[in-house]
Amino acid sequence: MKSIAFFNNKGGVSKTTTALNVAYILGQVYKRKVLVVDCDGQQNASRFLADNISEIGLESVLTDYTISPESALSETRYDNINVLTSTSEMNRCTEKFQQLDDTEIINNLTKIIRFWEEKYDYVLLDLPPALNSLTEAIISITDGVIVPVELGTFAIQGIAKVTDTITKLNTAFIGCVITKYDRKNKADEELKKLLENNLGDKIFNTAIPYSNIIRNSMNYKLTAYEYMHWLNPAKKFVELTEEIIRKVG
Repeated sequence: MKSIAFFNNKGGVSKTTTALNVAYILGQVYKRKVLVVDCDGQQNASRFLADNISEIGLESVLTDYTISPESALSETRYDNINVLTSTSEMNRCTEKFQQLDDTEIINNLTKIIRFWEEKYDYVLLDLPPALNSLTEAIISITDGVIVPVELGTFAIQGIAKVTDTITKLNTAFIGCVITKYDRKNKADEELKKLLENNLGDKIFNTAIPYSNIIRNSMNYKLTAYEYMHWLNPAKKFVELTEEIIRKVG
């Protein structure tokens, strides 16, 4: 089993969209068993996937050792894909989490991933755009981190902080995936080359294009592949997922 966090401390970079589309391709195209863990109090992944959002969410699992991860588990409309849901209380989880002793912290963190070791091939964690002690703790127990990034000077400048944090936590930096990419935009081309020069093979070859197809599909609670699988944006998510499989196994 491989656990992969999708994280960027900047919002609006299509982090959840990327995680959901990758989960779909893994589960429906490649027939892998996938668990999506919604670590964000906005609950976007939960609302997209869950058949039922329990009153007991991930935040309870993280702060109470007596609560089983199964309490927050929901089936989805997809074969091979389940979701560990959060509630809005996830936004207030950090302070309570910090008050736990070290043993509780380790045990509660470990159970959200290792509890499922025999059941899933991939655990994908959708993290909030916030760099705090809880986010860092979750990152530290994963096998690696994928950083979605929208091209822009300030966004690129912030990547160094994210990658430094990943390194500090002794977690693998799987790579950056460029989202909302406009290949006809000269600025995007220049910034893409700058990222490639700085990060080398840590930039995924596949860039996810800026596309109304992706935006509309999410509005309809569909992945891009479900919405229009024959068009380029959906194919790009397939290519990205293939790259992820090659990188992490």
